[in-house]
Amino acid sequence: MKRILTNINSVFAVLLAFVLVQMICFVAARNHIRVNLSGRTYYELSDKTLKLLEGLEQEVTVTVFFQEEHALYHDIENLLEEYQYHSRNIRVEWVDPTRDMARTEQLANKYGLTEAQVVVFDIGDRSKVVKQGELADLVKEKGQKEAKFVAFKGEQAFSSAIYGLKQGETPKVYFLVGHGEKRVSEFDPMKGYSRIGTAVLRDNLEIDELMLSGEKQIPEDAAALVIAGPEKMMSSIEIEMIEDYLSRSGRVLVMLDALKETDLEPMLRRWGVALRNDIVVDPENTLRGSDVHVRRYNTHPISMEMDSIVQFILPRSVMPLAAEDGTVAEDRPMVVPLFFTSEKSWSETQVEESTAKFDAGTGDFRGDDPNHPISLGVAVERGATQTMLDVQIKPSRLVVLGDSDFVSNGSMVGGNQDLFMSALNWLLEREELMAIAPKMIEEVKLSLSRKQLSQLFWINVAGIPSVAMVMGLLVWVRRRK
Repeated sequence: MKRILTNINSVFAVLLAFVLVQMICFVAARNHIRVNLSGRTYYELSDKTLKLLEGLEQEVTVTVFFQEEHALYHDIENLLEEYQYHSRNIRVEWVDPTRDMARTEQLANKYGLTEAQVVVFDIGDRSKVVKQGELADLVKEKGQKEAKFVAFKGEQAFSSAIYGLKQGETPKVYFLVGHGEKRVSEFDPMKGYSRIGTAVLRDNLEIDELMLSGEKQIPEDAAALVIAGPEKMMSSIEIEMIEDYLSRSGRVLVMLDALKETDLEPMLRRWGVALRNDIVVDPENTLRGSDVHVRRYNTHPISMEMDSIVQFILPRSVMPLAAEDGTVAEDRPMVVPLFFTSEKSWSETQVEESTAKFDAGTGDFRGDDPNHPISLGVAVERGATQTMLDVQIKPSRLVVLGDSDFVSNGSMVGGNQDLFMSALNWLLEREELMAIAPKMIEEVKLSLSRKQLSQLFWINVAGIPSVAMVMGLLVWVRRRK
């Protein structure tokens, strides 16, 4: 009888342990915790994306049309797992376009797809297609037949798609033309903006070129206006249209090159921005003497998230203008420098000389003045007020940078694109998408010599099995005794 009770007790103990394990698995499956112990942040989501997912209330259906053999398949898989972990409203469906033909045809008709290797985001009756070219940068090196992926931009593309679908409308950005500005339709390495235009489109924005001659005002559908390096003087009527648009809660990004007169200077002065006819020289942060590498970022939404170097080419100083007496505080634009040069930099006004050197007698000034360090860009905001009817009036926003070449097709290095997109997204009040940088793809290669390969072979094929056999023989001999 005692033996039977003992057996029954053992059975109950096993059953209780089994139930306990099942309960732990059930709770863990619904309250799991992901911890990165590798020290790498390749798939780790940025704070901007986490904030976007936190405020996501609608269900987002993500359909991935990728073959498992594709080079980006596992990157997309791991990244979407992070999105699902941080939001219960992300639902992912995987469709192999070569194996599941029926499902592929059904969804292709639904979304109007004409190619495979795409990711479709769907919220309600709105959808956004992200192509493989938007997910990574390809580079073809000399001597190679095929291009290889060098940077993974999945988070930037996915977060932009979700944000655009969440907002409902696609903002339209106009690029001013007609005065020698750099154009998004131009592919020239120095004067073209086609690459940054592609980045703007990838960020779920529309772009168009705008010529003010013949227009009465900036179009009503303009979410922002970009003035990229004009080389000719603008008419007073055009400047009046730009300032009128800016005063009506407009958003303008101005990039002015050194030694170029555009007649925009008086308007910018009225908005608290001081421009000098100079070139900024920074011997501490340069490679060729004509470029300036920006490393000191100020506390502002545009620049505070920047963690890479921005390279300007022959920049001019762009600094806040000292407040004039009698200016009403409510009407005064708030001007904030975005970044500074080093203490050894100076503003060079004798630009016609072949050798640049600091000379205080000619109007040059250094960047080591703690009250007036040299800045190469500012952000301006004016008019954010709350009415008596509790209606928030949109402020006017303006960003002025002292160079336009830094995002030309041949100059997209370091954090140049990130700075441009952060400035544009701040103008559009799309802070969720600011400073989401691509992740560089790291190749880990194990290089072994023929001798090392031979050693590994004998260790794994002969050494380890031999040790196991000897241990077994020793145990057998011991038991025989």
